[in-house]
Amino acid sequence: MINELNFPVVLENGREIAYGGDQDWFPQKFQQNAGCASTTGANLAAYYAKNDPKCARFYRGNTGRFLKTEYLDCMQELYRYMTPGFMGFPLVNRFARKFVQFAGEHGGVSVRPHILCRENRPGERIRFVKQAIGGGNPVALLILRHRAPELEEDNWHWVTVTGWIEDAAGDSVIFSDCGRRDIHPMNVVFEPRSENVLRMAWFSC
Repeated sequence: MINELNFPVVLENGREIAYGGDQDWFPQKFQQNAGCASTTGANLAAYYAKNDPKCARFYRGNTGRFLKTEYLDCMQELYRYMTPGFMGFPLVNRFARKFVQFAGEHGGVSVRPHILCRENRPGERIRFVKQAIGGGNPVALLILRHRAPELEEDNWHWVTVTGWIEDAAGDSVIFSDCGRRDIHPMNVVFEPRSENVLRMAWFSC
């Protein structure tokens, strides 16, 4: 069974090109290299604008058909809030504060952040994600460090968790990662090892 949110699919010239935003769309090289937090923020903004009427002002474009040019405008707007420094934007609490600020300044919407910085109990990360998705909320996931070879390219990187797949062989998690819809085993991504340093946030509107 697939438990997946109604997440934005982005179009260009009438063709589907991305599942959420892609930081490579930014015009400047530094933005392309370090704009993953603002891309994730834009994914949240576009998702809520599409699915929650009170959040309609989070996204200025057409939420019936997400166009690349308009989606990039949203990414640029979130970049103003989540401007990376030399080391990027590897701070989940600051990410949460900036998204709360963005929501308040775009429609006066009050959002409450839910943050998980460390896993204190077995399976806590998985429960955190399932609670968020089950309530209709995507998760901003910061992978600071991970030992899994398949996540090597995602170290020091933000992705957006959009769902999970229940399977007899084991559950999987669905990401929006640089415009790709990626699927990884949940027990790999959220493996409770000291080498795997993850931070997560979701928001209730």
